[in-house]
Amino acid sequence: MRRFISTLAFVIGFSLSAASLSSAVGTNSGSGSSGKSSGSSYGSSSSGYGGSSSRSKDRSTNETDDIDAMISRAQDYNERGWFQRSVGLLRQATQLDPFNADAWNELGFAYRNIENYERSARAYDRALRLEPEHLGALNYQGFMFLETDNPDGARSNLAQLGELCGTCAEYQTLKDAIDGL
Repeated sequence: MRRFISTLAFVIGFSLSAASLSSAVGTNSGSGSSGKSSGSSYGSSSSGYGGSSSRSKDRSTNETDDIDAMISRAQDYNERGWFQRSVGLLRQATQLDPFNADAWNELGFAYRNIENYERSARAYDRALRLEPEHLGALNYQGFMFLETDNPDGARSNLAQLGELCGTCAEYQTLKDAIDGL
């Protein structure tokens, strides 16, 4: 019964996201790198997770806008705590644009919040392979390291953030979490 309800919720969420995407075609909803989330998880108070995604130069503007709209919708789902819906939408976004570091970062965040740390780690690794200086991915991955009892990994990410941005929000939130151990 629980699996049926989860599947039904996913289908409803996917239908709603498809309807909202069709109304968002041709609009630019932002860069998709704001890192919004619910307040229930490490790393959720930071915003503005910099770094534009590495997009193919020969893609149309509408396709890019669609990916950005999907990421924005997934971030809205994250804010509401609907992480499973976010995962479904972001998996679709990463299939459409496998070179979008922001989409992979957000996918890692959503997986982390449903405690699927293996897939979360793979998504963060992919984001960082695409864009090694992606502040949001370094921050979120650092919080995943804390959640999986790997404080040394979190400290390593903190050091990288310190080198890249000094005391930016991504650095400070991770530092505060590490200091709170």
